Amino acid sequence: MIKEKEGFNAFLLHFLERLNGCESIEKKVTESLTDICNYYGFKRGFVYQTDGFRYFYLKETIGNENNILRPRFEINEMTKQHIAHTKNRNTPFYSNRNKDTSHDDIAIMDFYNAQSLLVRQFKDSEGKIIGFVGFADRNQTNPFTDEELQMIHLILDSLSKEIAVREYKEREVRASKTLGSIMNNMGVDIYVNSFDSHDMLYANESMAAPYGGVQHFEGKKCWEALYTDKKGECEFCPKKHLIDENGLPTKVYSWDYQRPFDKCWFRVFSAAFAWIDGQMAHVITSVDIDHQKTIEEELRIAKEKAENLDRLKSAFLANMSHEIRTPLNAIVGFASLLVESDDKEERQEYVNIMQENTDLLLQLISDILDLSKIEAGTLDFTMDHLDIKSFCEDIMRNYDIKEDKPVPVLLTPDLPEYYIYTDKKRLMQVITNFINNALKFTETGQIILEYHLKEGANEIEFSVTDTGMGIAPEKVDKVFDRFVKLNSFSKGTGLGLSICRSIVEYLGGTIGVKSELGTGSRFWFTHPYTA
Repeated sequence: MIKEKEGFNAFLLHFLERLNGCESIEKKVTESLTDICNYYGFKRGFVYQTDGFRYFYLKETIGNENNILRPRFEINEMTKQHIAHTKNRNTPFYSNRNKDTSHDDIAIMDFYNAQSLLVRQFKDSEGKIIGFVGFADRNQTNPFTDEELQMIHLILDSLSKEIAVREYKEREVRASKTLGSIMNNMGVDIYVNSFDSHDMLYANESMAAPYGGVQHFEGKKCWEALYTDKKGECEFCPKKHLIDENGLPTKVYSWDYQRPFDKCWFRVFSAAFAWIDGQMAHVITSVDIDHQKTIEEELRIAKEKAENLDRLKSAFLANMSHEIRTPLNAIVGFASLLVESDDKEERQEYVNIMQENTDLLLQLISDILDLSKIEAGTLDFTMDHLDIKSFCEDIMRNYDIKEDKPVPVLLTPDLPEYYIYTDKKRLMQVITNFINNALKFTETGQIILEYHLKEGANEIEFSVTDTGMGIAPEKVDKVFDRFVKLNSFSKGTGLGLSICRSIVEYLGGTIGVKSELGTGSRFWFTHPYTA
């Protein structure tokens, strides 16, 4: 008996010395499990520890080479008897299988696949179970005495406290990682600096990335980290908005800010709070609103365009009433004069005037109909293959027979033959519109139609060049807008070039103009070409 007591004392002394040693917790736990198994005759020892959420994982084990123990489990997987024991008792559970063993005890042993079992739960400071330490399959059948169980309880209590320390450390790591993950993946840039000294205290990854990493902020004042041209506290520093007269935090302050090196826009929120070392800190969170700013700018431009379009439409309606009345009045007036006149030459002059105004009225109506079709998306296109050299020569023949044109309309000679897949009618509408506009504003010189295959692109460029009055530089960009008439005294609705742009874009090309005031203009458009 004395020898047994001396042996136990030696075991206990060695056990406690190890727990108070400087080795890793993992080594302490594994060796302690081994010693207890050897001293009390158990074949297996194990520690289950929580992952902080829902599972208990097999953290350390000895004698489990055949993997009898389950690698993990949830509380709700335990038997009702096991759960009741963990909630209602603080002493270890111990039982052997024999004919007198209760069904409840057998159910608990079955959970661990054990023939005999000693298991004890351990809890945190709030009373929450954070793990189990246990031993299974004792090679002795005689039960433990109450005194032995009490000593085992004390031994396991010391071991459990050591494991609990590890749990607290792991909780700290998990919390840090979780918080860091949240801070780095919430789509918000965050940094913290000292309220008084402006020293940088923290920056999350998304904040630090554009500056080359977190090391950029280390040991710097906030203005040194964020700007290259600041030598002291920023004049717009929000500190004065964040604390009251007693130096206490009051509210969140926000503003929009454009980052200097890449011009991205952010909405910044600023607040004061106590940092982990007790000093007053200044936290700044910024949300990328560059896309929002872009949308706001697009909406502003669209609003201005809509307002301008509304004004242009009003001017268009007023102009249309005049433009339609003018040829109608001419037709009606000269028709009545035609009836009364007997002079053949005078009658022919009246007929010519009526014909000219009829053509103008038809063009006005055609433009209005085309505009309505474009807005409705129903402008018709009939596609076919077209020899553009013959096509341009046909256009020239129409202008050759016109005797009242102020200047000659010419086609550049020796043009090559190309075939394109297009709508002949719409293509002619664009080119004749270019030529007719040129005739309106050209009194001397000539008008030239030409085309060529663009080098390095599968496109043919058509152009109409005149020697007319030209267009002022500030008005060049507006010529293809709807309802725009650069010369209010010229005939027309201001729709022709806008319709031309819609046709060209539908055919897959682009349209443009180069002009110099007093020298002339060159209107051009491109059309896709496949050899």
